[in-house]
Amino acid sequence: MGAAVLYTGLLRIRSFNALEPKLGEKPFLRLVGGQQEQTALCSVDTLSRVLRVMDVDSLRAISVAILDKAERNKVFREGSHGALRYVALDGWEPFCSRNRHCAECLMRSVRVAQRDGTIVEVSEYYHRYAVAMLIDKRFDLALDIEPLWPADLRPAVAKGKKRDRLVRPEEDEGELTAATRLLKRVKHSFGWLDVVVADALYANGPFLSRVRELGMGAVIVTRKESDEPLREALRIWGPQAAHTVVEAEEQRERIELWDCPDLETLDTYQGKIRVVRARVRRAAEPEKPPSTWCMLVTGLPAKRLSAEKVLAVARARWHIENTDFHQWTTRWRFGHVFLHDGTGLRALYWLFFAAFNLLTLFLYQ
Repeated sequence: MGAAVLYTGLLRIRSFNALEPKLGEKPFLRLVGGQQEQTALCSVDTLSRVLRVMDVDSLRAISVAILDKAERNKVFREGSHGALRYVALDGWEPFCSRNRHCAECLMRSVRVAQRDGTIVEVSEYYHRYAVAMLIDKRFDLALDIEPLWPADLRPAVAKGKKRDRLVRPEEDEGELTAATRLLKRVKHSFGWLDVVVADALYANGPFLSRVRELGMGAVIVTRKESDEPLREALRIWGPQAAHTVVEAEEQRERIELWDCPDLETLDTYQGKIRVVRARVRRAAEPEKPPSTWCMLVTGLPAKRLSAEKVLAVARARWHIENTDFHQWTTRWRFGHVFLHDGTGLRALYWLFFAAFNLLTLFLYQ
């Protein structure tokens, strides 16, 4: 039955209702290894029930094995910018509902306009995940996924003077907490990864410290000019002219770059942080003001990158938004509610990710 779900993702079947007639078709039965005398594999209700009790770790192992085999076959030998392998972290919310919910749903209040013009608050239920993606110039691959847990299901944490006193947090889990837990598992599974790429949510000392503990580098976008170490870098640069100017003919861009290495003004991080600022002006839009990018860089692998490469890596983080999340919801139907159960959803997504990775590797290799 797992094969039926795998091919549901691979063939981009939009829903279990659309899958139902295919479960009785001979070509589909042969595809999933059904018996010759079978008239139908099962019902979609049975598939849904099976997904709810599947061993998620076993399904995750399938996807990990696919990527391990690709790495052994030197698919990632050339790496990406600077011959390094990059993992992007971000949050993903595939769907939400105001009616159906399960034990693992997160909940928020939203304001909704009624037909008579009044505004009321209603509860909205949703699932959100921290996702790790391998980003490359040629392709992007799904590495791992970790759910954000509601308050009553969050792992207990130590609190107070006695380390053995464990309590459950009162709030739902945030993206940063889940992503930190996810990154540790990703590095354990794929030791060949070099650099973490993330948005401004991750520009803080505790996360950068965890990245360093895992022996990885980081390129993190930062936005708040009042936060260290960006504030110190801006003070040092002052009115200075750009340290480097690059004319990118292929992209038709003019890039001004400032680079400030070895800053130690972030109290929550014990180490040196490099700050890079880039001002990008597109030749096709001379009347528009230039866009500005600021990045924090840690770890020896990432610090070896030129300022221009640091900008390229930070901009490549958008692959996880534009290529993966967008494609998953618009072309792969991952945003459809195939079932509404926490374990079932994770099992479903792991089978779908295996299909996504297999097809991506087939097309690009």
